This record gives sequence, structure tokens and C-alpha cells, in this order.
Amino acid sequence: MRLLEGKKTAEYIKKQVLEQVLLLKEQGHTAGLKVVLVGQHPASLSYVGMVTRSAEKYGVLAEVVSLEETITEEALLQTITTLNSDLNTHGILIQLPLPSHINERKVIECLSPEKDIDGFHPINAGKLSQGIDCLVPCTPYGVFKMIEVEEIDLSGKEVVVLGRSNIVGKPAAQLMLQKNATVTICHSKTKNLTEVMKRADVIIAALGQKRFVKAEMVK
Repeated sequence: MRLLEGKKTAEYIKKQVLEQVLLLKEQGHTAGLKVVLVGQHPASLSYVGMVTRSAEKYGVLAEVVSLEETITEEALLQTITTLNSDLNTHGILIQLPLPSHINERKVIECLSPEKDIDGFHPINAGKLSQGIDCLVPCTPYGVFKMIEVEEIDLSGKEVVVLGRSNIVGKPAAQLMLQKNATVTICHSKTKNLTEVMKRADVIIAALGQKRFVKAEMVK
């Protein structure tokens, strides 16, 4: 068994980000991030605060576009369209979930794929499935980078991904395929789950449930 420390990977990525931001500044550009926040949900406020503080720490100009929870879908789409065309906005993050009267898919599809830093846009998802360089959802990308930083060779290894969400499970599986792994995606309808998991060299738990993986499930 090998324990991977996320902190090591985080420090490596932060160093890269700082170097890239400084290089942009030398060229006369300041990286600009806009975080679109609809409503004042406590969990969302906490997450957005963390994102903006982290961005500013590494030289990214981060701004929260705070909107009323009662905003119409049309008005929100117009706000995003305006940010898409803003030359000083290089990345856009739409804080989810959105209020129930707003269609999340419409909002995500309205984003410019080049500024969709969450990697949720269908164009980015399609490029990922074809192995084309694109913006990737951050959680599976973090797993991908951890394996890369730790120099783990997954070629020919069996990887089981628990969960099939568009945000974590599916992109994690696609990224593991890029590492030449043999990938199985498991979900709530998978039969003989423990037997499948016990074949795995690597298990990625992406189902949003704590302590799901038990010792007897691991070979």
C-alpha cells in the first residue's frame, strides 16, 4: 500500500501557477478570474471566499459577481455573455448549485469554453473524451496530477472508478485512460461490486460518500 499526500501535489501546482502568473505580468497581463455567485448560500459563500483568497495569494485578480437569488435566467445568461466578451476576464467560475428556477445546463453551455475553468462545458467534456488538451474538472484533475507528481506508472494497471458523475467520475475515468490504464466505472447498479473492486490496482472513490471503501473490498 502506498499513501499519496495531496499536500505535496498542491505545493507543486501552486509553484507552477505562481511562475505562470508572474510570466504573464512580465508580458503586461494580469490573470483575471470572475466568480459568479447567485444568492447567499452559506456553503457557497465559504467556498467562493476560499477560491478568491487563494487566487489573490498567487497573483490572480479575483472578483465575485454577486447576484440576487431571484435573478431571472435570462439576466444571468446575459451577465455570463458579457463576461465572455470581457478581455480582462480570463476565467469564469459559476458557483453551483444555482436556484431551482434556473437551468444549470443552459448556464454552463452559455459559458465560453476557453474561460470555463471548471471544465463543465460540453465542448471541454467532448475534448477530454478524445484526449484533446482542454480545461478539466478540478477534482479528477487533482487525482491525475497526484499520480503524475508521484511518478506512478498506470500503464496496463486496472483502475476502478466508483461513481459516474459528469463532474468527477466520468472525467476521472477519461484521465486514467490517458495514463494507459484499464478502467472500469462502477455505480449503484453494478453487480458483484466487491469482486470488481478486488481486481483493482487503483481505486478512485468519486461517489461522494465517506468511508464507503472497506478493507475487504481491496485486494
